[in-house]
Amino acid sequence: MSNLATTGDKTGHNAGLALHPLGHALGAEVAQADLTAALDASAVDAIRAAWNENHILLFRGQTLSPDALIAFAGRFGELDRHDATPFYRLEGHPEILLVTNRMIGGKPSETRNTGRNWHSDYSYTGRPAAASMLYCEEKPPVGGDTMFCNMVRAYETLSDKMKRIVDGLEAVYDIGLTAGINERDPQKTAELRRINPPIAHPAVRTHPSSGKKALYVSERASHFHGMTAEESRPLIQFLCAHATRPENVYRHRWQVNDLVLWDNRTTMHIALADFDPAAPRHMLRTTLLGEPSGFVVDG
Repeated sequence: MSNLATTGDKTGHNAGLALHPLGHALGAEVAQADLTAALDASAVDAIRAAWNENHILLFRGQTLSPDALIAFAGRFGELDRHDATPFYRLEGHPEILLVTNRMIGGKPSETRNTGRNWHSDYSYTGRPAAASMLYCEEKPPVGGDTMFCNMVRAYETLSDKMKRIVDGLEAVYDIGLTAGINERDPQKTAELRRINPPIAHPAVRTHPSSGKKALYVSERASHFHGMTAEESRPLIQFLCAHATRPENVYRHRWQVNDLVLWDNRTTMHIALADFDPAAPRHMLRTTLLGEPSGFVVDG
């Protein structure tokens, strides 16, 4: 297996990979990997299997150009060109979304406050992200962490009666519930709302590779289809609180040259505002297109 540290154990889902757990609930670090060189098919398969099992993978110490990041990400599926958020792409690389608080064109970045509530990426589109890869080029001296939660465990630890309730629900996602969106350019946000109307997705999704059921309800869900906002709100709040209990969460403390991969079908995440906003935080994100899903909700 090229460019990856291996273990002597050749059995189980993680055969061949040297993995170190990141948290009890989810996450593993892949040790001594060089992602700048070409990975053979067995290495890609091993990463995919470990990813399905752990939901999050961390590769430290990577030196990745935008082209190298795109090339690596493309080994795992079709890349999103981020047409749902066209204003925030890296120039010349539509496959990369900029998550930065650097000045852009003499103005504060529109993505300086991205991800400040619990969510899975692009849940407000007709092809919610299958997965995301975030590469850290610059970080604050303190803070700037990201928290992740395991939505498979969130579903599995519901009571049987609650599982039957959520199994039959569809959550309506609204880009207007993205934290901080009203602090962005009004014309751009109006266009984002136009191209991303509210859309309903199943509140429980089955992972196409692992077959595991995962809760799919976040703080960007406005209500459940066929229910009022008032009826829906207590259940959405309960499910989000249940999913993000401390025992179900991993908190990632970034290092420069970290690459973190997460599965949006089995996790949620939140970017914490736990740092001095004058300190730079600059990230590059690639996104794997998910399966077509949901239906647009009128009104």
